Amino acid sequence: SHCLQLCIYNIQFNYIQKNMLSLKTTDTLKEKTKGLKSLKRQILVTLVEILLPLLFSGILIFLRQKVPIKDYPNATVYESYAVDVLPSRFMHHLQLAYVPRNSSVVRKVAEDVRGSLFLSSVRGFETEEQFEECVRNDSRSGQLLAAVVFEHPFAHDDEPLPLKVKYHLRFSFTPLNAPPRERSELSPNSDLDWHTLSLFPLFQLPGPREQKLSIGIALIGDSKVVMLDEPTSGMDPSARRATWDLLQGEKRGRTILLTTHFMDEADLLGDRIVIMAGGELQCSGSPLFLKSKYGAGYHMVIVKDALCNVSEITRLVHMYVPDATLESSAGAELSYILPKESTSRFELLFAELEMNREELGIASYGASVTTMEEVFLRVGKLVDSSLDIQAIQLPALQYQHERRSHDWTTDDASSMSGMTDVTDFTDSGTLISEDCSNIKLNTGARLYLQQFYAMFLKRALYSWRNWKVMVAQFLVPLLFTVLALVVARSFPNHQDAPGLRLALRRYGSTRVPVAVHTGGGHLAAALANTYSSQLSAQLGQLINITDFTDYILTQAEEEGGSFNERCVVGAAFRGAGSRYTEATAYFNNEGYHTPATALMMVDNALFRLLAGPNASIETGNYPMPRNLSESAQSQVVEGKTGFIIAINLMYGMASLSSTFALLLVTESSIKSKHVQKVSGVYLSNFWFSALLWDLVNFLLPCFLMLVVFQAFGVKAFVDDNHLVDVLLLLLLYGWAVVPLMYLLSFLFSSAASAYTRLTIFNVISGTATFLAVTIMTIPELKMQAMSHLLDKIFLIFPNYCLGMSFSQFYQNYEFITFCTHGTISKAMCKALNITYQTNYFSMSEPGVGRFLVALSLQGVVFLLLLFVIELQCVRTLRRLLSSLGRRRKQLPLLEDAALLPEDRDVAEERKRVLECQPMVESMMGSPLILQELSKVYSSGENLLAVDRLSLAVGKGECFGLLGFNGAGKTTTFKMLTCDESVTSGDAYIDGYSILRDIKKVQQRIGYCPQFDAVLDHMTGRETLSMYARLRGIPERYVSGCVENVLRSLLLEPHADKLVRSYSGGNKRKLSAGIALIGGPPVIFLDEPSTGMDPVARRLLWDAVTRTRESGKAIIITSHSMEECEALCTRLAVMVNGQFKCLGSPQHLKSKFGSGYTLLAKVHIEAELEDRDLQLFKDFIESTFPGSQLKDEHQGMVHYHLTDKTLTWAQVFGTLEAAKEKYQIEDYCVSQISLEQVFLSFAQFQHCSESGRK
Repeated sequence: SHCLQLCIYNIQFNYIQKNMLSLKTTDTLKEKTKGLKSLKRQILVTLVEILLPLLFSGILIFLRQKVPIKDYPNATVYESYAVDVLPSRFMHHLQLAYVPRNSSVVRKVAEDVRGSLFLSSVRGFETEEQFEECVRNDSRSGQLLAAVVFEHPFAHDDEPLPLKVKYHLRFSFTPLNAPPRERSELSPNSDLDWHTLSLFPLFQLPGPREQKLSIGIALIGDSKVVMLDEPTSGMDPSARRATWDLLQGEKRGRTILLTTHFMDEADLLGDRIVIMAGGELQCSGSPLFLKSKYGAGYHMVIVKDALCNVSEITRLVHMYVPDATLESSAGAELSYILPKESTSRFELLFAELEMNREELGIASYGASVTTMEEVFLRVGKLVDSSLDIQAIQLPALQYQHERRSHDWTTDDASSMSGMTDVTDFTDSGTLISEDCSNIKLNTGARLYLQQFYAMFLKRALYSWRNWKVMVAQFLVPLLFTVLALVVARSFPNHQDAPGLRLALRRYGSTRVPVAVHTGGGHLAAALANTYSSQLSAQLGQLINITDFTDYILTQAEEEGGSFNERCVVGAAFRGAGSRYTEATAYFNNEGYHTPATALMMVDNALFRLLAGPNASIETGNYPMPRNLSESAQSQVVEGKTGFIIAINLMYGMASLSSTFALLLVTESSIKSKHVQKVSGVYLSNFWFSALLWDLVNFLLPCFLMLVVFQAFGVKAFVDDNHLVDVLLLLLLYGWAVVPLMYLLSFLFSSAASAYTRLTIFNVISGTATFLAVTIMTIPELKMQAMSHLLDKIFLIFPNYCLGMSFSQFYQNYEFITFCTHGTISKAMCKALNITYQTNYFSMSEPGVGRFLVALSLQGVVFLLLLFVIELQCVRTLRRLLSSLGRRRKQLPLLEDAALLPEDRDVAEERKRVLECQPMVESMMGSPLILQELSKVYSSGENLLAVDRLSLAVGKGECFGLLGFNGAGKTTTFKMLTCDESVTSGDAYIDGYSILRDIKKVQQRIGYCPQFDAVLDHMTGRETLSMYARLRGIPERYVSGCVENVLRSLLLEPHADKLVRSYSGGNKRKLSAGIALIGGPPVIFLDEPSTGMDPVARRLLWDAVTRTRESGKAIIITSHSMEECEALCTRLAVMVNGQFKCLGSPQHLKSKFGSGYTLLAKVHIEAELEDRDLQLFKDFIESTFPGSQLKDEHQGMVHYHLTDKTLTWAQVFGTLEAAKEKYQIEDYCVSQISLEQVFLSFAQFQHCSESGRK
């Protein structure tokens, strides 16, 4: 029963994944769950969520028989969640709903599921809408645990089930032993996508959704203490905000301990923040207290216009705030640090700036306060002085202000908009740009050989580090070969049968009856005595009788069948006077040799009587020797020994050849292969280096097999230098099977499944075909014609060619040995139609020439197919053919999108890009140009994923590509890195088109993918060295460049550790280092700092900033708005595949931001807490109409001041005036954050993640 359940589980998982998980996420599930008033038994239902797919698929697959889930005896593990003993029954009043009601088949499925879950009843609905209405309005809907919904219009009652099914599950829990008054409820939250979570088994959730589910489980049951470890890691800003809202709403009455790498998350959620280092508590306090103690104050950012007077602005700032310092003046922005102690003078400063805005040349300005990340880093500096914070260049926004920026952000941007600030990029001091960016890279033959060496070394390291695989490669074929030879030797040889020496003892212990009748003479008695004397040596027992007939009849009646077994010979001696004696030998005719044995014993008695006791006669049975015909026929049978060797050899080689695909599948599944291609590796280097290493690897077990053949003395493979011939057979097999494994590796995404299935394929394609052809050659079956036809067809399989070549090589040797023995042997071979070939490589049977030719051609053909696939020839041809008809359907979609209004900055950028010549613009300073880049997915309904993007990114610019999940960012990156086809438009990288010059494009870009594409079997140093060689960095500079990248990213302590031991943050550093090494002109970074702690993140920012300052164009996507502000000179927000805004971070905040953020700490007396705080809140809400209270706790209030007409001077003046009256201990005001600007576009994003990413 347990075995059956396990099989059902394995089958259902694949079945659900491939066929049934068309389970649709519906936007209406939010409304479905609103009416669920009594949400019960949350964790229990989560378990059911895992079990329902098992039940449904098991019923559909196994003739709709229910699966006894309740009898599971052992724990079932899904990812890191262990389910021990599943509950034997659910609450008796819960129901299972099903749709549609008119189908008896659906009802049957629902009944079976209900029975397995021990639910009380099933409840049918005509339509899904009827079910939703019940959930909203029916008071009894709380009893509905789950719903099975078949989206199929059943024409008649007994119509079979479709394969498409979806189900809804209540996401709720109440402890089993909790009384009704203590039952807790956690309402589903559409912002957290609970409805989506409830539609997929736990083990299929992507990372962020699994995090959401974990948070929900932690909050269930009214837990008083909740611990959350990096709960929002990997979420986009919208989902992160929704999670924060949930935690804010759930924290009342709880103690929540939260760890995070997001300092803004700690700032927002933390009532108290604790910073630890070295296992010790370093500081503790409220966010405002920590900012006051460790922060630098305010950062004022001024966006300059064309006539900006920097010196006058600096003089004015120092006039009002003498302790202010100029942080940076780069490009279009100025940045000043204003001490927090001078907040009382801010009103005058901001009023003066507002009044003289045009005269000073100020386009816009804003201010932000010290961030928690600055606090974190400053505390880290105090703890560990080796972390030189000055080297990291605090405060946070220095990266934003020390960048080379373009004047994209002036409100009246005209002719300067989009023009590159062309200056000489001097040495920035960065290790990367200093040592690598200015190095002349290898090209031509040197680059080719260097890349080949890098790829060959990668394969060698894989084999060396995975020594178990290497041992298996050596031993498995060897063991199968030895097994074959041992089995072959155990068979008897076909030769003349040996003679058989006859003796009574061969029959074991027997009884020998002897009858004596002297008849008056003494000779009969003497013969009887001599006869009896030899019985002891022959294991015979003497039985003296008088009459043989009476004795046999009597004993046969008494003993039955056993008498026959124990009595095989006998004798009677009768005297006939004094001169004659009659001796009679008796035998049991059930034994083949008893007549001769019985006669021999009587003759021995007579001989010994005459010649003495030492005389004896030996008797033997010698068969006639075989004639020539029989010898020839046995020789044919002897040739089948090659059959046994071939079968076992194919099994061994099936396992060996499958290992050649392991690394390839791993590289493809983690996208390492794509990163290598993007880094400029030639396809020929990638594949031929792998082929060379694998053939060298293949040679070693081949040589070991030759040693085995020699040791066992297999004459067919050893005599006449046949070892060379056998080696040639094996080498040609390797030449054919290795490219075949490469070709089949494209079908798999898991190395383990690839190895298993490829081994099975090799066994079937070799053994099954070999047996089929061999059996059909038996003359009695009269299928020789079919055998010859299949033999020609199966020549496409390397394993079949291997088995047949070894079998026929052995058989041909045996035929030659016999048929050339003499004239008569030749005649007999001819008579029996036995053919042989003195040239073992003959094309005629039993020569193996045709198999060698087939193997040679297979290797060439498989390699050609491999390159056809890699060069995407078929895909390109198919796209061209299909686009002929599809183009007409896609054009209206693009034309309709072109009619939509767009932001002025986006329109001006489009106009500028379309008017330029890509090559000229590239030479003038824009290494990346997008011209109307579009992507339409045509599976089913056309989906516009990327809509006419036009953009130019200049040298020394970091461009941020922001967007929600499904906005089209990933699709854009895939097109720009040549991983996805382009529907229309084009993009130019360093002047080369991504459509026509793919190879040149890939040699000019660096790419850090969203998920780490690093190989576990290499160290960090080896990984960076490999990519440095792929870039063409001369060998003498490789170690220096690698060392500089390791140092700049703080990876030196881990440089010589295997990547498999790296933490997630260190893997992200390594991925970023891969993109930066070699200084390519254009660098793509997809969420590069995910999972890093703030110090590591700052080090990465520093490396990226220095790389940008060396003149590289960087395109980055990130879910961290702080990262975008720190790194990006410009950014764009993508919504539904379009740019909705474009400009510098400060420009976007000034243009789309609304209001300010106010954090204030009010001194309150314990007994008057509510009154004092309420007075201050009333003051804020009356002074700043429309203000929104975001949070309040322990005298701390967080307001969003929404009035767009407010100036900095007014806000600071009002708060300074009210400081004493309302006992304001501390306050800080900041402009609306970039994240809030980003979230303001959320309402425009459609939910279409299936096609657009």
